[in-house]
Amino acid sequence: MTHRLLMICALRSKRPVFPGDNGPDEGLSQSVRPSPPVLSADRIWCGPDAITRRSAAALGLDAKVRAELSEIDFGSWRGRTLDDVAGADPGGFQSWTTDPSQAAHGGESIEALLTRAKRWLAECERLPGRTIAVAPASVLKACMLHVFDAPARSFFCIDVEPLSSVVLSSDGRRWALRVTSEPRSEMSEVGRRQSKLRA
Repeated sequence: MTHRLLMICALRSKRPVFPGDNGPDEGLSQSVRPSPPVLSADRIWCGPDAITRRSAAALGLDAKVRAELSEIDFGSWRGRTLDDVAGADPGGFQSWTTDPSQAAHGGESIEALLTRAKRWLAECERLPGRTIAVAPASVLKACMLHVFDAPARSFFCIDVEPLSSVVLSSDGRRWALRVTSEPRSEMSEVGRRQSKLRA
């Protein structure tokens, strides 16, 4: 069974802090204006946090919330800056940046996030047609690591820009990252929509 998954990275908070759901009034890294839908799929999902839901709405997507697409749980570090955490808990911060199994903040480890992403992709693999998913950068990174069968420590080697997108394709046996040049593909439509959102 073939499945095509378009993943779009959600916007971020203006404040450079460990992310968390600080409510619908949290400032976004870029201005957004709601637009009519330009994308279609058999199912459209998004993460439950306010910024991700607002990102999906700004893209004109009527998305259903899925808990599997949640931002990584940073526990007691939510809303705090890197410098603040590194200064207050240098040992915990160091362990988090070097050992994917550690969760010094009391929330979710990177390995736990990767397991969550793997399970969600396994579910998608059993579905026909196309899926669009708007999710935080951490979730996109976790899905890409699974596709490449890369070690968990590679999480810190990937940067995902807000509103960037990636297409993952499955034939029912394995996932592959798909690079497309189709002029009328959903990637082209997303690109046009993203350009308007960044304006």
